[in-house]
Amino acid sequence: MKKAVFFAIALLVGFASCKKETSIEGGNTVSGNFTAKIDGVQWSAAGTKEGASILGGVITLTGISADSKEISIHITDSVAGNYVLSQLSASFAAYADIDSSDLYAFSTNQGSDTSQGGGLVTVLEIDPVGKTISGTFSFNVFRDIDGRKKSITNGVFTKIPYVTSLPATAATDTLQANIDSKAWTATNIEASVTQGELTIIGASADGTQTIGILMPAGTTAGSYPLDGSNPSFLCAYTILSNAASTGFVSTKGTLTVSQNNTATSRIRGSFQFTAADPTGANAATHSITSGVFSVYYGQ
Repeated sequence: MKKAVFFAIALLVGFASCKKETSIEGGNTVSGNFTAKIDGVQWSAAGTKEGASILGGVITLTGISADSKEISIHITDSVAGNYVLSQLSASFAAYADIDSSDLYAFSTNQGSDTSQGGGLVTVLEIDPVGKTISGTFSFNVFRDIDGRKKSITNGVFTKIPYVTSLPATAATDTLQANIDSKAWTATNIEASVTQGELTIIGASADGTQTIGILMPAGTTAGSYPLDGSNPSFLCAYTILSNAASTGFVSTKGTLTVSQNNTATSRIRGSFQFTAADPTGANAATHSITSGVFSVYYGQ
């Protein structure tokens, strides 16, 4: 459950472009800054690991420090203004140490009240010409599993480049499936290995739908259950919208690896699963069938 909840949150907020320099009209570049204090200790996103998107009417900001501590903000709107975060708000923020063996995320929508989780994000400016976003934030993030809290204060994001669509992936990579009986193909596919775990995330061009696959990087050919009996193997489906944004994690199904060539960093296989909200807040489930993937996960 710990890894499942983190994976769902990561899929909701983690596919935004994390590049410090982004081309804009006229061939110029812009640089952003994303800083805060975490329990009074200074935090700053690394130069190549901060980015934002405005996709499907939703603002997403993500920053990862050099020591792999991530702050992500998800705002269910696309205009400047003040956004209150709480257990009841659709907007939320999350914090996680993504290189830690403890992958359970802290977030503003956990806890029982705003003294545990919640706060404020102010979007001061969205520059549609330069494609940058600026603002401030301050909030508490909580995790229900152990009752721990982090206080994130003095947060600033200045001229962070944002994207309004995700770039198409190389034709050699593919990830597609039927989602609730409707054919779906990922336009953007990101695959990487962190701490021995391979993560594959496919997203629609507008970022409103994603399918993610998590497995050990050295997984050999074979079939693996997606029923939670082995938490190293997970699949997830997420929906991003300004009305509601939810991550659904596999509760039953099968992931089949046809080939994993660790020398060339290319993996292919198939999957099918039923996905449910790991927090239990949403009773809906989704059926993902006829899934296939073939991706390169090297640097």
